[in-house]
Amino acid sequence: MKRSFLSMMLATLALPVVTACPGDDGSQGEGNSRPFRDEWRTVINQPFETIAEDNSINIQSITIGDSGGANFNNRGDVIVQYHDEPRIIVEMRKFTMVESQGLADEDFDKLSIWGSTATLPPPPFPLEDDDNCVDPENSLPWQDGCQIAVFYDGQQQPDRSGADLRVTLPRDFIYDLSILTADNLEDSDYQNRGNVCIDGLPGSADVELQNGTAWVIMAENASEMPTCPADDRAMCEAANWDPTCPCLAPPSMIPFGQVTIDSAGGQAANGVLDIPGGGDFWATYNMRNDGQNAPGNDEPGALCEAVVEESVGTVRVDESIDLTQSPNTNQGSINFPGSPATEGAGFNVQMNSDQCSVVLATEDPDNFVGAGEGATQDSEERGNLTICSGCARSIGCGELVPGL
Repeated sequence: MKRSFLSMMLATLALPVVTACPGDDGSQGEGNSRPFRDEWRTVINQPFETIAEDNSINIQSITIGDSGGANFNNRGDVIVQYHDEPRIIVEMRKFTMVESQGLADEDFDKLSIWGSTATLPPPPFPLEDDDNCVDPENSLPWQDGCQIAVFYDGQQQPDRSGADLRVTLPRDFIYDLSILTADNLEDSDYQNRGNVCIDGLPGSADVELQNGTAWVIMAENASEMPTCPADDRAMCEAANWDPTCPCLAPPSMIPFGQVTIDSAGGQAANGVLDIPGGGDFWATYNMRNDGQNAPGNDEPGALCEAVVEESVGTVRVDESIDLTQSPNTNQGSINFPGSPATEGAGFNVQMNSDQCSVVLATEDPDNFVGAGEGATQDSEERGNLTICSGCARSIGCGELVPGL
């Protein structure tokens, strides 16, 4: 019997800790690298005014993380949470893999937070004052369109170093949130996957990762069209989202909200979207795993599933989809309100994994299996996609993200 996706996701395996006798500096011996991880440290705490005094939108977008720059790779977990304060708080937890604590401290000293409205630059990393989003004095307001990244101040960031990021945003930021991360997998004995968890999403989000898991937990009071004024939105809801209602009719034509979870570069990522409960949150979804598809084969990596759980309410699967023969592809609607609402509209959900495969992962330095033992790392089938209501909310990012 194939294990459920949620049980696989939460399963953990106790792994041996390195028992080699360390030297006085904490080393494990010359040429014998091991993982080191710093504490969580607050690196940004600044005013974040989503709405300006004249009621115009002050901040419409923010990007967290990067996976492509030679000196700007976080290669770790990204956690986003919300509070009622008009401030942005960013915490950073650095990591690296070297032979001693002294060498780890050297890497940590060169890692810092970077925030800019400009494209991440090549060496020597010029940054104009007007583009700089980070204020060491924690008093200047956050700017629109900033990208938060991990910066390595050296010729090139070592392949085994990076940082986890935990970002707290104001609850009234309902606009564009983009998250990018990658895996820390240069050392085959310690493959630390970059996971993403958003807890209480009030608006839209775009998540790109590699072989990690993304959990997106929407706010319980989130709307299908979060950027439409509340009064207009109430009128549209009362009119069953009639195309002539204030949010949809010209000149407004406000877009519905959207969540996208996508694996990058042919990787196998798990994706979980937890939508508001009550059975009336209207969404259109498209879920796809482009990896192996072998119905009837329960071997890990042979068949990943795209599942919409009954907890969401009323699900209508498109007639073109045969979940019996192709459970890796699922497309349809959730809680369609009926006429005069437009078929195919509603909150838009796009979830994609390029592969279905068995992924090795060590998410905590304490579980490092040791040099040459990489094949004994914990493993899990990844590429499973799930939409639910309550399955992740009841657990929370603190328990969902391993090693957090």
